[in-house]
Amino acid sequence: MSLGRWDDAILKSLLFVGIGIAVWALFTGLAPSSVNDLLGLVVTFLLYVGVYLFISIVGWLVIGFPLHFLISKYTNRSYLYYAAIPMAFVLPSLFYKGSLLFGLAALFQALIFRFYVYKKIHQTDQT
Repeated sequence: MSLGRWDDAILKSLLFVGIGIAVWALFTGLAPSSVNDLLGLVVTFLLYVGVYLFISIVGWLVIGFPLHFLISKYTNRSYLYYAAIPMAFVLPSLFYKGSLLFGLAALFQALIFRFYVYKKIHQTDQT
């Protein structure tokens, strides 16, 4: 049973989704218009990075890594298995206007993780 290159995949999934959320926030009205706004944006960005990393790491430790182990051991490693748990958080927020951002971040992290975790293994198997 191979768990793939999970260390590299987790870093890429955290980085890509984190940058995506930051860029989305800038385009939805957080762009600074003065020096004070710029300093406020820097502080907000630092808080965002800290909270985002904390929530993501706790999520991966509590939910992500155990599920990755179970998926690798007992299934065919399909994207569907990696998307099922985050979708449980996305779907209710569509009806109740909850924290859609956290659910989508978890979903994109899981899908990016799945893409990169076995990417190198499949490339070396084909050559």
